[in-house]
Amino acid sequence: MARLALRRGGTRISLASVDLLALFAAQERNGFADLAGSDGQILIKVSEPLLNTIIADLVSQSTAIRELQVKPRAGNRLGVRVALAKPSFLPPLSVEVTIDKQPSLPDDPVLGLTLSGLGGLAKFAGGFLKSPPPGVRMEGNRVFVDMRAALAANGLTSILSYLKDVAVGTEEGRLIVVFNVGVRG
Repeated sequence: MARLALRRGGTRISLASVDLLALFAAQERNGFADLAGSDGQILIKVSEPLLNTIIADLVSQSTAIRELQVKPRAGNRLGVRVALAKPSFLPPLSVEVTIDKQPSLPDDPVLGLTLSGLGGLAKFAGGFLKSPPPGVRMEGNRVFVDMRAALAANGLTSILSYLKDVAVGTEEGRLIVVFNVGVRG
């Protein structure tokens, strides 16, 4: 249970003990009616270690990928190192990824990435990734991540009702995600 407190001047005002997760869940079930007309922006800077912890958890369920490490770099670039499960003799592959297309909500919720550094290996590796995660598709050296399809695979499409815009970028050592959110009303 989290403590909710405010500061007014130098005085701390304790409101009460509030279970913020339960409160959020109840609001979500009611379409955030009590927050109608609200707008906001959330900027999240995810460190490289946290990003790779999240990725490791996601990849642990994959039969195609044994290991995936991502190193955020400045300028919307990422260094990616992937070890495929099969063939096991294949050494880990390194690729540079550039974020080159931002999602445009609500009509085109697709993030576009360009792969470089693999040369002819992209097609070779792509042959072993016959079933990419939901919402992800490869076309040559391009990868497209459809947010709507990825969220739908996890029963989370309702999130798109509150997203006005999203942008993904990088700085050295961090993945940056900016969400513009709003509740109609």
